[in-house]
Amino acid sequence: MSEPTKNNKKSGTYTTTYKIRFYTNNLEYLKLTQQIYNELIEIYYNLIFKYDELLTLSNQKCMRELEKLTIIGLTGERPPEYFDQNAPTELRRAAINHAIGLAKSYTELSKKAKENPKQKKPNKATTFNCSTTFYKGMYKNIEPNGTVEIKLYDGEKWRWYKAKFKNWNFPENAQIQSPTIVINKDYVMAHIPVKRKIDDITPIKERMKDENVRVCGIAFSNTDKVATCVVIDRQGKVIKTLFVSGGNEYKNQITKILNKQKRNILNNKEIQQTNNNHKNYRKKTNQIINYYSHVISKKIIDFCIQNHVQVISTALSTKDKAYYYTKSKKNRPIYLRENITNYINYKAFRKGILSTIVPRKDKASKCYKCGGEIQSRKLKTKCENGHQMDYYFNYAMNVALESLRKYGIKI
Repeated sequence: MSEPTKNNKKSGTYTTTYKIRFYTNNLEYLKLTQQIYNELIEIYYNLIFKYDELLTLSNQKCMRELEKLTIIGLTGERPPEYFDQNAPTELRRAAINHAIGLAKSYTELSKKAKENPKQKKPNKATTFNCSTTFYKGMYKNIEPNGTVEIKLYDGEKWRWYKAKFKNWNFPENAQIQSPTIVINKDYVMAHIPVKRKIDDITPIKERMKDENVRVCGIAFSNTDKVATCVVIDRQGKVIKTLFVSGGNEYKNQITKILNKQKRNILNNKEIQQTNNNHKNYRKKTNQIINYYSHVISKKIIDFCIQNHVQVISTALSTKDKAYYYTKSKKNRPIYLRENITNYINYKAFRKGILSTIVPRKDKASKCYKCGGEIQSRKLKTKCENGHQMDYYFNYAMNVALESLRKYGIKI
């Protein structure tokens, strides 16, 4: 079969935030700059509520009105809310933008609390300890080795100082946006948003009109084969199948941690020490869960790219999230289902592949060939009409076929 056509694609962008250790010999100046930044946020936050009509404006218009209220214009006249501000324009605008976000968030939560009496009413912010966002003009000269210059206040004047990102590998074909410097107790982190281009963000409805469209249906299991992926064309013909293993390995890793946790409860009588150990165990289990979710989702995405898939389909019911996170045990491979699905959604989107969800009902209990009832839930099973097949292959096929029907394709 010919590869999917390349015509009529709509391009777009996505943003990833990298969290990287940040080193500077001027930590005190960085802290002083953050203090000024928060003072500005507090001033503008209170001004927004003083002139509450500003909340009805877009962020850009709201910022412009706040600047008119506080900055001397071309006429030289002092505006009604003028205050002496020893800060660069870029830092002030970053603070205004932050204040607008906080104010609108409070307003939205207050509105929801009025509509729903059970929802707790939010408190208006009185103190601010926000990390500094450096707009362009507050940073410059980012080099491939990770060095950068940032503008800081040293108590007398704003000056440029050199700093460095640890293990910085600047991504190709990407655009760096305003980084945020987060000062922790023992170290400093840089949160760097990076914008990249996506070649294809054409909606699924439009993609399904292509005669060469390919869909990948995914079924998750509680066995060593965590996921079964089936790629089909627009006519429902099977192109390729992938069984992703790793369930037993994941189960053994998690079980070891959980058994250690149980032994710790029995052997350790000190409550504080037990609580500290529990935090470590939870951290380790979360690391294992995230690791296997990433590895499995990457295998699925690579498989879809190799087979020119445009749409990935999974099955979901409204009860699934509650079930997998409350009733399902962490050492069961099926527990990974939600994490894997979430990772697939954003990783696929970056590669120009979109995801869709179909109802889970009857996807495992009906034969994809004839619609007959499946007689057993064993790996090798057959339907009431005699069609023999792998249980999870049948599940994945039903998921893929349902996604075609969802967009009006008759099979």
